Formats: sequence, C-alpha cells, structure tokens
Amino acid sequence: MRDSGQLLQLIHEGMVKAGLDVSAIYQRLGYDAEKLPLRELRTPHQQQAFFWSTVESVTHDPEVGLHLCPHLPVFRGEVLEYLMFSSRTFAEGLKRSLKYLRLISDALSMRIVNDAAGARVAVIGTAVDAPQLRHTEIIVVYELIQFARAVTDAQFAPQRVLLRCSQRASDADYEKVFGCPVTFGGGESEIWFDPALLDYRSPHFDPDLLQLHEGLAEKRLMKLKREDLVERIRGVFAQRLELENCDLEEVAKELDIAPRRLRFELARAGTSFSQILADFRFSLAKRLLARTDEAIENIVYLTGFSEPSTFYRAFKRWSGQTPVQYRESRRARRNAAMAGAEGSKS
Repeated sequence: MRDSGQLLQLIHEGMVKAGLDVSAIYQRLGYDAEKLPLRELRTPHQQQAFFWSTVESVTHDPEVGLHLCPHLPVFRGEVLEYLMFSSRTFAEGLKRSLKYLRLISDALSMRIVNDAAGARVAVIGTAVDAPQLRHTEIIVVYELIQFARAVTDAQFAPQRVLLRCSQRASDADYEKVFGCPVTFGGGESEIWFDPALLDYRSPHFDPDLLQLHEGLAEKRLMKLKREDLVERIRGVFAQRLELENCDLEEVAKELDIAPRRLRFELARAGTSFSQILADFRFSLAKRLLARTDEAIENIVYLTGFSEPSTFYRAFKRWSGQTPVQYRESRRARRNAAMAGAEGSKS
C-alpha cells in the first residue's frame, strides 16, 4: 500500500507554518524535504508509523496531529476537486471522487451512508496496527471536512465526528479543531452531516467538463495500475535467485497475465520487461556489493549472469566502474562517514 505525496506535502506545509523544527525531524528521518518532489512521491504506507513516531519524539507532543490541523492548507485534490465541482450534486460528486480514492492512498477507503440514523461519510483506514497512525486518521478526517466545505461554498458543516483512535486531549481541544462534538473508539471514522447537503447543487456543474475530468481521473488511475504491475514483476524477481531463468513468459504465467498483454501494458507504462530486469539486476548487484561481503562469483550467480565476464561488462556499462571498484568506493565512503561520526562525538 502506498500514499500519494500530496498528503506529505500538506503535512510538510503545516509543520512549517506551525513552527516545528522540521530540520531536526527530517534529519532523523534521513532525507531533505526541500530537495524532494513531495507531491510526485508515492511512499509505502507503513512508513507513516516511523514518520509520526519521529515527529512525536522531536516535538514531545503525543497529539501533534491534532495540533497541526489548524495550520494545514486545504486539500485541493486536483482531479477529485474537479469531479466534485463538475458533478450535478454533492452526493454525485462524492461517489465519483471515492471511485478514484486510490489517487490519494491505497490504504484508505470511504463510503457514504444515508439511512434512518442520518448521513455520514465513513472512513475505513489501514489495517496496519500502529498507534502513531492516529495522527494520519485525525488529519484525514479534518482535511475531508475542509474539502467538503470548499466544494459546497462553505455549506458543509459536521454535526459530529467519531474517531477510531483514543482520546488524548480535552473535549474542548477536539471540538475546537473539528467544529463539532467528537467521540472515540469507533470501528471506523465517521463524519456526520445534514442529509440535505447531499442534494446541494454545484454552481459549476458542466456535463462536458465532467466527462473530461472523469477521463483524466481514469488516465491517472490506469497509470497507477501500471506502476503496480511493474512492482509485482519486481516482486517476482525478488523471489528468484536464478534471474537468468526468469523470462517474460514465466513471469506472465505467475502473474496470471497473457504475455502479449504484459508486453502491451509495460509499453504503455514506458518501459519493457528487459529494462525492468536490467534495472533490478543492477540494483541487486549494487546492494550486494555495497552492503555484504558476498563473493563476486556468487553475486554473478545471484544477479542471473552465466559468466563473470558478462557480469563485469554489464556492471561497467551501468555504473562506469568495475564491481571491485564500486565495492571499494562504497566501503571507503562508509568508513569516512563512520570516522566523521566518531569525530563529532569526541
């Protein structure tokens, strides 16, 4: 499961606006947010637990997600927002937007409920059991409320909110952020609102634009599916030691996809089976050379080459260095870093 960088961008902007020590946070995380194309990233969902535990550690704030909410920019949603605006009613827009929720996150699902009890949006989060993900839950619910307000010309107002997580702050703190009473310990998160809002008619409704926006959403969703396919192929590679015997027909059979279809989808993704295999071999070779003492003769076998000479030529073409030169340069760099760390401690 992966999350769109749009969520990370929102949180980054919120932390900066809130005056948090983002440099210290990113230093512990091991990356420089200023140099990363945050919106274009799609990061593994399980990394959020590490992210939030780091933020908690630096800020010493166990409810940092709640306290960030007032500083977060409104989630614009791009194509999802366009779908909302160009749909006839709020209910129609919600249904269309939820169809493309994967553009935001693989780990979230939502549904609209309108029964005798009332109307609500139910948010079903990840199955990952990590207490730090309470911050993600709180921020997602808060941003959904702000998003709904933005696309209804401020007509949307939550009547009450139910969160899955436990309570860590006062009732007043939660009510101030969400603008309504908040309860805890639900099986899923829920945002209750006036059912009449489902019939809110968008002043921007346009059938032609709606068709255009749905086409754009489908195009982006298909791009994600093709990226998933590439990851599935890499997963098959990772399970095989003898990459030399890993051809397209075998992988297609394992993925239950016709070989011709697999070639077509990879071409549409701007790559090919041979390119994915070459990239995987190069990445595996670099990792084994830099992080292990595995004999190069064994690395030749593990990366699917039948002859050491073929491996040496391929690696030199990929990196501009021989395998021995690459390993020595990485070791020298690692030793220098360790020496620098020891020097700073003394």
